[in-house]
Amino acid sequence: MEMTSKERLNCVLEGETPDRLASSFLINPYYTNSLPGKPDPIEFMKELGADIIDRDGPLPYKIVLSGGVEYTDVYENGETVRTYTTPVGTIYESFAGPMLWGSISARKTSFVKKLEDYKVLQYVFEHMDFEPDYSWYEERMELIGDHGIVVPQATEFRSSLEYLLEDNLQRTIIDLSEEPEIVEEFMQALKAANMRACRVAAGCPTTYFNVWEDSSTTLLSPTWFEEYVLPEFNEFTDILAANGKRLIHHSCGKIKNLLPIMERESVAAFESVTPAPVGDIQIRDCYDAWDDKFAVIGGLDPTFLIRCTMEELEQRTVETIESLGDHKKRFVLANGDSLPPRVEPQKLYKMIEIAKRYTF
Repeated sequence: MEMTSKERLNCVLEGETPDRLASSFLINPYYTNSLPGKPDPIEFMKELGADIIDRDGPLPYKIVLSGGVEYTDVYENGETVRTYTTPVGTIYESFAGPMLWGSISARKTSFVKKLEDYKVLQYVFEHMDFEPDYSWYEERMELIGDHGIVVPQATEFRSSLEYLLEDNLQRTIIDLSEEPEIVEEFMQALKAANMRACRVAAGCPTTYFNVWEDSSTTLLSPTWFEEYVLPEFNEFTDILAANGKRLIHHSCGKIKNLLPIMERESVAAFESVTPAPVGDIQIRDCYDAWDDKFAVIGGLDPTFLIRCTMEELEQRTVETIESLGDHKKRFVLANGDSLPPRVEPQKLYKMIEIAKRYTF
């Protein structure tokens, strides 16, 4: 009997047998704004016939600042500036362009520009609380219906180390090596804020949550992943599990040397798993390392989808699926990370058509 997309995805994520191979896409306005008519991403994926994993919906909380912390977000003269003003100092970050859903604006400056800025940013997170906001959920579920599942963020800030690495990679590496006490004290404050956010998010009436972690050895070593990221993710999963919920770990980068450490996580799935050049593994590598402990979502590199012919797409997709053997039941065929412009929609239809060949 044919399942709905919602039923199919739940089977894959819970380790049960779906009717056939699932297929999904990470699509937001970054891609759909490049199409004629700029269609809504959810409506576009419904038209494709994808099994929708909705990772781009609203946050399940609202941020409440106290202790004299004030926040501004100003777009002017082609630049976005985000500023925190506090009793212990002022910090700001800036981006070239507007910070709109689906836009990718290059970072110009980071919050942390000198050692003293850690204390200011630490004060911000120490005075940051979260109020539940699930008002959007029913409408979102009605929009998606049986076409998929809603997967909101457990926190918008990533793990504490990942947050700093994406704020300023070089500065974080130097400071964590030379001034570990200052950096680690900040990271503990952010970690505590992350857990407050996660506890509030867990009340949202959905089953699965995501964290935009961007795990990759491009940014951090396996040693740092094990020391800082793994404990934080295990705490996320414990909080969610206590509420009957599960976590999905976004891991769009080079994770080959992280696989043995990731095996110690308790997430439902790793998503946006990507071969070279964005990543550095084949999907089979994940199952060789983890067996069927986790579902894996991904498989096709975004840059490959731009440049490949339809014949090359068919060959690569079939090779990826066939390499998995019985692990296909725990796999969701998808693009790795956000789908970029210039990928022809017919390639997405082709991926779904190939996935439908594999029934169980």
